[in-house]
Amino acid sequence: MKLTSLLHREKDYSSVSWYSSQTIAGVRFAIRRVSLQQRIELNHRVRELTMKHEFLTCGDASSQLEAALSDLLVAKVYIEWGLETIEGLSINGQPATAELLVADGPEDLTEEIVHTIQAEGALTDDERKNS
Repeated sequence: MKLTSLLHREKDYSSVSWYSSQTIAGVRFAIRRVSLQQRIELNHRVRELTMKHEFLTCGDASSQLEAALSDLLVAKVYIEWGLETIEGLSINGQPATAELLVADGPEDLTEEIVHTIQAEGALTDDERKNS
């Protein structure tokens, strides 16, 4: 009888996921994969903004504007928290970074990255509401 030994192979885990942009051809970006600690960190960062947003969406026109601002601030938090790197894009002659993307980058790419971070499982709507 011939016995074959199973070799123990170590698994390699990458803490980022790479995506090709659907918005701008040739651009790739890496976002952080969510760990328990990162989920806690993100939850703390967006908690106050999302609670304020829920309250303001029920108010008058001025409150509605505040709610829109809180939506934008949540998107900024997602980018700052979840975007690891961008390749294939320069902004005003400088290699793109999360900070440059928020400050001067194309809004459609920013929205794509935010949606990708959310889809990767960063925080569900229910988790944001229950934070």
